[in-house]
Amino acid sequence: MADPRFYDNAGPLLLAQVAELTGAKAAAGADAQIADVAALDSAGPGQISYCEGPKFKGALERTQASVVLVPAALASSVPPTAIAMVCDRPALAFAKVSTALYPNAFWLWPADKPPLHAIAPSARVGEGTVIAPGVFIGEGVEIGDDCIIGPGVAIARGVQIGHKAWLGAHVRISHALIGDRCIVHGGTSIGQDGFGYVSGPRGHFKIPQLGRVIVQDDVEIGANCAIDRGALADTVIGEGSKIDNLVQIGHNNRIGRRNVLAAQSGFAGSSETGEFVVLGGQVGVADHVRVGAGAMIAAKSGVTRSLEGGKVHGGFPAKPIEQWRREVATLSRLAKGKRNRDERDGS
Repeated sequence: MADPRFYDNAGPLLLAQVAELTGAKAAAGADAQIADVAALDSAGPGQISYCEGPKFKGALERTQASVVLVPAALASSVPPTAIAMVCDRPALAFAKVSTALYPNAFWLWPADKPPLHAIAPSARVGEGTVIAPGVFIGEGVEIGDDCIIGPGVAIARGVQIGHKAWLGAHVRISHALIGDRCIVHGGTSIGQDGFGYVSGPRGHFKIPQLGRVIVQDDVEIGANCAIDRGALADTVIGEGSKIDNLVQIGHNNRIGRRNVLAAQSGFAGSSETGEFVVLGGQVGVADHVRVGAGAMIAAKSGVTRSLEGGKVHGGFPAKPIEQWRREVATLSRLAKGKRNRDERDGS
């Protein structure tokens, strides 16, 4: 369920309306209603979800959703407690339903309350907090005690910030809950849309991003970073983690406690790190992988698959660094040998 502090739900929708929006067909239940969207493993009564392929068949069979959008081949795997709606492209159909339920998901203020004040009357600011000139604070925002809010900061509706936080100039925060003693340096953006689209012959259909960003206590985030909110689940930055400048963290990532992420490193969507993970500069982490606790990744490495914790990894694709070094040395010797042979042969 999308957090109502950040999102306005325009539902419910009848299944007949869902069918009209998506072209999906339901064997029964046209008068049934859905009130919200959710992932298969977190959906409940009154909610609609989707399953795109056999990779998620197990989650489909366990789901508690009332309605599931599925391809014909998976219709028989929908549990008897749910209504199967069959369509060719469930992900696209789900995106269309999400858009109908949350047409203003990317707005930074309630649709019926345009911002008329630099600091909304409903915002609550704690004792000892200092707010610099040029700050925007939206409806329902809560800021704790003894915080510093730098010039040009924009804090959108519903955001919560703990005690003793420090926000540098021109920080932008939306759809987020920020813990105590967090530091966010200038130019960083937290809570913007994740990079989510369903692509097809007619272009790219935007998937509404309905999750949040959770930044736990004692996190420091460098300048000009970008942390996307989740699509349905949350993006989480673990307690005590330290993030350098120019780091990108995509939607649904879960960064473990006390991680260190060096400059220009980046995460695609839905990956996870354990505790005390260290990423060198310009490391890239692909989607849907897990980096185990205590792992260290050498600079400029590419993490394309899950990595064991407690080890140093490097290269592309990243692997235990001793193996990578041996492979590089072997290639260097082979290349040198070929050059020597070419020189002897006069070629």
